[in-house]
Amino acid sequence: MLKGGGRHGAGEVIAVDRNYVPMQEVSRRRALCAVVAGRAHVLNPATFERHGNLEGRLELIIFPHAQACSDSKLLLGRLERRVLRRDHYLCQYEGCQRKATTVDHVVPLCQGGSTTWQNLVGCCLSCNQSKGGRTPEQAGMILKRQPKGPRAHLFERFEELLKRASAA
Repeated sequence: MLKGGGRHGAGEVIAVDRNYVPMQEVSRRRALCAVVAGRAHVLNPATFERHGNLEGRLELIIFPHAQACSDSKLLLGRLERRVLRRDHYLCQYEGCQRKATTVDHVVPLCQGGSTTWQNLVGCCLSCNQSKGGRTPEQAGMILKRQPKGPRAHLFERFEELLKRASAA
């Protein structure tokens, strides 16, 4: 088993559903267990053909009986904690190094904003109060990074994998 490698190390395998939509990243060990148990199949990223070869690189598996849930379903329950975890519990406004303790709507609800992954950021109470019911531009504040859905990194990695496989 590979050690280290950051959050998305070489030991991570992308799991797709029956429609080839990326669902999650799983450890190499968990992927092997699912394949051996018959719950998943190894996929060739270049051709999307299933094969039983566990030798070599294991980068992509398919769960033929699974279907990925939508990002909106991932918003259900404990929303604040999930947004704060995504943002590593750090205030997402430039110039602030404090711990994020609240969740802020980038475009406030009073201005037509919505409660979606792309419109929520973790921030400290001070920044949240000074921004108030304004957009960051109106308040003269800048976001450190644009908020993304919980699986945006997964789709980016999936795209990279497909590009590498088609180039080979």
